[in-house]
Amino acid sequence: MYAFKLLIQNTQRFILTAMGIALCTLLMLFMVSLYESVADGCVEYVRTSKADLWVLQKHATNILRSTSLLPSSYETDLSNTEGVKSVSPIFFIFASVPIRGENATFYLTGFDPVTGVGGPPRILKGRSVKKDDEIVLDKAFAAKYKLKIGDRIPVKDDSLTVCGISGGTNMFVLQYAFITLNEAHNVVGFHYVVSAYQVKTMNGYPLKDVQDNIYTKLKNVVVYDNDTFVKNNIHEMENGIIPLFFIIMLITAVVLTAILSLILTVSVLERRKDFAILKALGSPHGFITGLVILQSMLLSLAGLVIGVILFFPMISLIAIITPEVANTTSVSQILLVSLGVMGISLISSILPIQKIRKIYPLEVFMS
Repeated sequence: MYAFKLLIQNTQRFILTAMGIALCTLLMLFMVSLYESVADGCVEYVRTSKADLWVLQKHATNILRSTSLLPSSYETDLSNTEGVKSVSPIFFIFASVPIRGENATFYLTGFDPVTGVGGPPRILKGRSVKKDDEIVLDKAFAAKYKLKIGDRIPVKDDSLTVCGISGGTNMFVLQYAFITLNEAHNVVGFHYVVSAYQVKTMNGYPLKDVQDNIYTKLKNVVVYDNDTFVKNNIHEMENGIIPLFFIIMLITAVVLTAILSLILTVSVLERRKDFAILKALGSPHGFITGLVILQSMLLSLAGLVIGVILFFPMISLIAIITPEVANTTSVSQILLVSLGVMGISLISSILPIQKIRKIYPLEVFMS
C-alpha cells in the first residue's frame, strides 16, 4: 500500500505520531469511562430504590447537592395518609472521621435496618448493617484507606465496626457509608429530623392521588415519584460533572487534530515535488487527496490500537493508586471513542488537502 509506504519512510516520525495519538486516545477513553462510573455511582442509590415516592423538604430536588430536613414526626402522618403502604425515613450527613492519621469524608446514610429500605444498593462483601455499632463502607473508600470487614473506625464519640462493603456507592469525590438511623441521630446529636422519606404505595392506588393526599396532610414538603427523582439527580450530576469532562474532551480533540494536521502538512510539503509529478503524469482525480486521507486514517488507526492496548493496564494501575477514581469500561465506549478518533482524522486532512490543491504540475519543470 503506497500510503503506508509513505508513512514508514520516516519511521521515527510515524512512531512518535502514533504514540501522540495513542495518548490522546487514552485520555478520551479514560474520561468516557470515568463519566460512566461517576454517573452510575451518583444515581445508582436512587435508581435501585424500591420506593414509589420520595418526600423531601420543599426546596430540595435531589440528594446530591440539596439539603433537606423534615420532622421525624412526619413518619406517623405519612403512614396514616390514604394510599400509603409503608414509610421509611432516611438521614444523610456529610461526616469526616480520622483514619490512619488523616481526615476522611463520606456521605453517611442512616436508615432503618429492620426494613432495610434506604440501605446499600449492593453488598459486595459481608452484610448490611444490623446494629448501631456497625457501618457499611463503599468499596473504593475501603480500598483507599485499607479498611476491611471487622475493622473499627471512630465516628464522633462512637467506634463502629465495618460489617460490609458496598458497590454502586462511589460518587468520585465522595462515597456513601451506611449506618442505622438511630446512630445517624447520635452523630448529629438530636433525634427529631430526617432528610427524606421513601414511600411505598398500595397496589392499584394512583401515585398522583397519593401525592395529592400527602400535600394535603403535610406542609413544606415536595413529593417526587421515583422516575422523576432519578432524573433530578442525573440532571444535578450532569450539571456538575459534564462541563468539566466536555472541556477536557474538547481540548484533547483539538490537540489530536493539531497533531495530525501538522504531521500531514509537513509530509505534503516534503513531497511537494512528488505530488507535482503525479499531477503532471495525470493521476486520477482524487488520487492524491485520497492518499492524504488514507495516511491520516492509518496514523489514527495505529494510535487507536496502541491506546486501547495500553488503556486496560492503565486503569488497573489507577485502581491501585487511587481506588476512588473508579472506571466503568464497555465495548460501546471503545467504539464511541474509536469513531471520534477516526472522525478527527478526516477533519485533520482538510489543511494538507488545501496545500495539495495549491501544487501545480508546472512546478516539475521549474525546479
